[in-house]
Amino acid sequence: MILVAGPASTYLAEKLAEITGLKLIKLEHKLFPDGESYIRFPEKIEGQDLLVIQGTHPPQDRHLIQAYFIAENAIDLGAKSVSLIAPYLAYARQDKRFLEGEILSIKSVLGMLKSAGYEKIYTVNIHSPWIAESSPIPLINIHAEKAMARYLKELDVENPVVVSVGKKGEEMASAVANELDADYAVARSSRDRVTGRVMVELERVQKLKNAIVVDDIISTGGTMVEVVNALKKMGAEKIYVACVHGLMIGKAAEKILNAGAEQIIASDTIPSEYSKYSVAEVLVEEVIRGK
Repeated sequence: MILVAGPASTYLAEKLAEITGLKLIKLEHKLFPDGESYIRFPEKIEGQDLLVIQGTHPPQDRHLIQAYFIAENAIDLGAKSVSLIAPYLAYARQDKRFLEGEILSIKSVLGMLKSAGYEKIYTVNIHSPWIAESSPIPLINIHAEKAMARYLKELDVENPVVVSVGKKGEEMASAVANELDADYAVARSSRDRVTGRVMVELERVQKLKNAIVVDDIISTGGTMVEVVNALKKMGAEKIYVACVHGLMIGKAAEKILNAGAEQIIASDTIPSEYSKYSVAEVLVEEVIRGK
């Protein structure tokens, strides 16, 4: 197996190569003046099994078309097989028609990646894990809760309560709390499908001193701000906000910190100043050593 570093995730591909000792090919890549992508394999790959590491975080459309180009080109050049690690998989939040006439975006994305030639797709904490059942290509969802919890342990937060939102969030809160030997609580949220405004309800937490709010994605920060506000009203002294995918759109981070969060913690699925822990080890365990 040969690792291939896509333009969006070279940093993570290098970590995987360092841990595993596998050969790493760094693609030649540039953007033309009009914004189009240029992709070239700098060496022969005929007859090889390739594992491409290419995130589809913003700019999503550019990173998706690059992922398509990489696989289509690899197959054309004679690669034996091509699989994809997309640490963050774009469009996974549009998994059903919330309003009449909407596109099922993730269905189209998965179909596009299959047509490119990928045999499998691995991703981390996909927003809608149930879509794997109807995916036209094997879609393997890898969980980063243990990696998150390892970092949170180092913060040594006194008697934390782990909080998350919704049924899927409860699974994450339970997993992280179990690793931290802590209690957890679940908030309920609702979103206006037209305005996008988020409303959060959180049952009163007993003996609340410090809280860790966990979620799979922080995008605009609206939900996190509401949860932090609710915890502050309940008397929480310190609140830490942790996620897997830190999109941090616009002033999301500023809003969360201004609401009273001590710190924002994200993984390196999307590189940013908030990337405090890595998913590299879990990817190696689940994707490479687990084969």
